[in-house]
Amino acid sequence: MGNRELGCHRGLRALRLVGSAGNAGTTMRTNRRRPPRCGRAILMLALAAVLAACSGAPAGDPAPATTITPAAAARPERGGSGGEAPANPRWDKYHTSAEVNTSLAAWAQKFPTLTEVYSIGQTLRGSPLMVIEITNKATGSAADKPGYYYDGNIHAGELTGGEVALHFAWYLLNNYGRDERVTRLVDTRAIYIRPKFNPDGADLALTSAQTLRSTPRPYDQDGDGLLDEDPPNDLDRDAHITQMRVPNPDGAWYVSPDDPRLMLRRPGAGGGRGGGGSSPQPPEGTRFYDVVSEGIDDDGDGRVNEDGVGGIDMNRNFPRNWGLEFEQSGAGPYPLSEPETAATVAFLSLHRNITGIFHGHTSGGFVYRLPSTTAWSNFSAPDQALILEQSARYEETTEQAAVPSYTNPDVHRHGTLISWGYWDFGVIGFVPEFWGGMGIDYDEDGEISDLERLRYHDAELERSYFTEWAPFDHPELGPVEIGGWHSKFVNQNPPLELLQREVELYVPWMLWLAEIAPQIEVTDVAVTAEGDGTFRVRIDVVNSGYLPTNLTQRALDAEIAVPVRAIAELTGAEFVGGNGRVDIGHLRGTREGGGPGAPTSSTGSAELVVRATGDNPMISLAVVSERGGTVRRRLPLR
Repeated sequence: MGNRELGCHRGLRALRLVGSAGNAGTTMRTNRRRPPRCGRAILMLALAAVLAACSGAPAGDPAPATTITPAAAARPERGGSGGEAPANPRWDKYHTSAEVNTSLAAWAQKFPTLTEVYSIGQTLRGSPLMVIEITNKATGSAADKPGYYYDGNIHAGELTGGEVALHFAWYLLNNYGRDERVTRLVDTRAIYIRPKFNPDGADLALTSAQTLRSTPRPYDQDGDGLLDEDPPNDLDRDAHITQMRVPNPDGAWYVSPDDPRLMLRRPGAGGGRGGGGSSPQPPEGTRFYDVVSEGIDDDGDGRVNEDGVGGIDMNRNFPRNWGLEFEQSGAGPYPLSEPETAATVAFLSLHRNITGIFHGHTSGGFVYRLPSTTAWSNFSAPDQALILEQSARYEETTEQAAVPSYTNPDVHRHGTLISWGYWDFGVIGFVPEFWGGMGIDYDEDGEISDLERLRYHDAELERSYFTEWAPFDHPELGPVEIGGWHSKFVNQNPPLELLQREVELYVPWMLWLAEIAPQIEVTDVAVTAEGDGTFRVRIDVVNSGYLPTNLTQRALDAEIAVPVRAIAELTGAEFVGGNGRVDIGHLRGTREGGGPGAPTSSTGSAELVVRATGDNPMISLAVVSERGGTVRRRLPLR
């Protein structure tokens, strides 16, 4: 919801209301007196201490003063166990990070030849950043195979990202040996899956009414020198942050005559969301309202919900084109200031076999493609074509749109993961925004209206995701009504009943992204005796994969791409010239195309001359491609 002046008529002091979904800048006046603040402050400080002790937050980094109600923790979408076997998760619920980690451990035990599970770091609160590595160890180590990186849930409330990643791991493991495509992928690729990029923030979003995007690291969002002191408040204790409709003759909203749950925007009122819907001219005598996020002014500064839990946006914290706070809200004090982002760059940098990044978010039902933090014109023509080709496969498999993350040269994102991934790591990444919403176009006019969405909700979801408007005596605003959608599980993420369909939708594209990697094969090794104990060794190789071994033109231009190399070690022999390392160069894949300096052939070879110096001379060969895998051979010299 956008900024808007409410101009309430009540009288005494101004109160600025800021909604959890960004409805900042709403000003009201009230003649209600606030209750005494000291008791509430003491209670909030005590709660912060308890949360810090329970979570392991380090000294000097207190947990936020947020209320986690028993009702919130007990709701099924909040992660209740409900008869779930860890190795076979349910896909009609959202999982806590503890449940995710339990599933990862169960898979490591059930599939020991296909998995490794490990932590790549810790959050500020000491939670492990867990990754499951999936490959058939019998066909080689993960480091010797082309890899792909998948994650989800970097933004705390975007829970579907974690479920898509968790489901993909389950899908690969449970279909290995049953599905030819999955079996071939796991035999020849290394899959790195990190379901919970942001475990602390995700758990807070899942197990409480709080709405947040960041980790729970305290952050001063309103510039008053205080940290997290004014989060949204679940005033009606329904375990959700919904909305308040406040009577105001000059308000921008009125109740729909077709359904009293729906708020319509007053014609000419402009800006923001408060309930949605079309705006016919209201009849004479219509009562008008301001619609704002549920909460109160916790810190007494005249504003509401303006400094909630956390505030650093980790997908603005990566080094490429990072921006200061005035350029990019939530970017953090410096690039990679957060342990989660620093661990990500370290992990990717140490796993040079990774050929792409799948960075799962919500919502909207589309995928963000490059460019992300800089103009499209800065990309080479070959890389533009490759980005569009991979985007087109997304559109084909999901029937959803692919759109550029960067669209405005004056106002654009800073410090995103996929931008760093391309410019500094040389791979193409995507940000799928899962969940395009619910409803049926009952009147077949080509659009799903808010009324149709309510009708679908009532018929298919048992009216479970909407709090009916109910009177509430607000301590600052007087009589209001509280109600509305449970936005976290309707707008931001799918309702439970629709979650499985959502997580299954992306599997074909996720498989394809890993399948198109370069793949080095050794087609022949010939050892020719030349007399006097001297041997000529020739190694012939081919890239049988789709992409070239350099992946992108950017990797060539920035000298990120390492050429394919043949590396030899000898036993009972010595090299005749050279040191046993021969650059073969980059190899084109089966895909056509390429720019200046790009490989033109998919085959290559290397030759070595060696001399036997002892009995049973042997040569150990490794053909190494950072992105295309490593092939090893050991044979006698004779």
